[in-house]
Amino acid sequence: MTPSSPTLAEAFENWQWLLDGWLLRQTERPLWTALSTRYLNGWLDWVDRSGAAWPWHPFMLTQEARQLTHLAMARAVAPPVATTPCTVAPLIGASRLRRYAPAGGRRPSPAPILIVNSLINRHYIFDLYAGRSFVSFLAGGGQEVFVLDWGTPGHAERRWRLVDVVEGVIGRAVDAVLSQTGATQTHLLGYSMGGVLATTYAVLHPAQVKTLVLMGTPSDFARDTPLRAWLSHPDFDPWRLASVFGNLPGWLVSAAFRGLKPMTYLTKPWLVGLAAAERDTHLAAEVWLADAVPLPGAFYADFVTAYYRDNALWEGKLELTGRRAALRRLDCPTLNLIGLRDQIVNPGSATALAEQLPAGHYAEYQAPLGHLALAIGQGATTTIWPTVAQWLNA
Repeated sequence: MTPSSPTLAEAFENWQWLLDGWLLRQTERPLWTALSTRYLNGWLDWVDRSGAAWPWHPFMLTQEARQLTHLAMARAVAPPVATTPCTVAPLIGASRLRRYAPAGGRRPSPAPILIVNSLINRHYIFDLYAGRSFVSFLAGGGQEVFVLDWGTPGHAERRWRLVDVVEGVIGRAVDAVLSQTGATQTHLLGYSMGGVLATTYAVLHPAQVKTLVLMGTPSDFARDTPLRAWLSHPDFDPWRLASVFGNLPGWLVSAAFRGLKPMTYLTKPWLVGLAAAERDTHLAAEVWLADAVPLPGAFYADFVTAYYRDNALWEGKLELTGRRAALRRLDCPTLNLIGLRDQIVNPGSATALAEQLPAGHYAEYQAPLGHLALAIGQGATTTIWPTVAQWLNA
């Protein structure tokens, strides 16, 4: 059978991916990382001296206004997001736990599933819109789904450390899931940064975790280039960002990630015009991307130091509440979902997990998808979502 020719939209996406990949390889060069770090430090000096990080400063007001305008424009043309009915319960600070019941009054599966997203973005990447909702898909198969909603971090959250997020928020969420369902264990599904945090929790609390599903998650951070090349530069100090801003503004974090896929972001409107079948998904994703939230500053500095700079979880040196967390101690069945076109998380860093776990506890699924497409792409609905459902049922 002769394979079908790629559509114009698919060919355009392939061009974006190839060009972004070439640009990223250039940014790993020592000269580029040195120059970019010097620029960042100079910019932080200006922000610190001028008071530009204060909420009422014209610089901050302009950035926030630009983000809100982008969000309003995206919402005006996109389908409504986060429409699946759920109940919401408070956790700690701004964080909340969202509960999605099995569809049609079905009897829930024996173990619920808790989804842990990154702190960088909103929870509704898993409930994007009515035509593209992972939680609705899982609930339709009889799963009782819980989603950790980090909310919008405020003044108090700026002091959150890594231990507060893993033991405090995720730990409280797991306890709430087990209490509300009467289950003794929960499935954990972590996406991106949320996958790293979910893995850390599972290593430290094996009795509470039945299985672990990872989606677009780095394991060996030494292989997670180019981010590690940028974040581990000796002249880059993550605590400087935390001290200047408190919580890193959403627009600042978004700008950093746009640097990983510059051509994709610059040419995105053309792709939306070409991909008619996926237009609603592209527009709803634009709402999600524009709806950026602040990132707790102390947590950010801890995360960069522990994982990107020290590679502590991989090397078995991460300590929280007096206990050591090491990947090799992960003993629950684990499904690792990897996007071969992921330019946020290097696929080599994700596949490295197989080196740490026994073959009998480890399953891997690779798909020719990017980081965002792993969660919401058309390919995810036909490959990633069914794979997760079948593996959980098995």
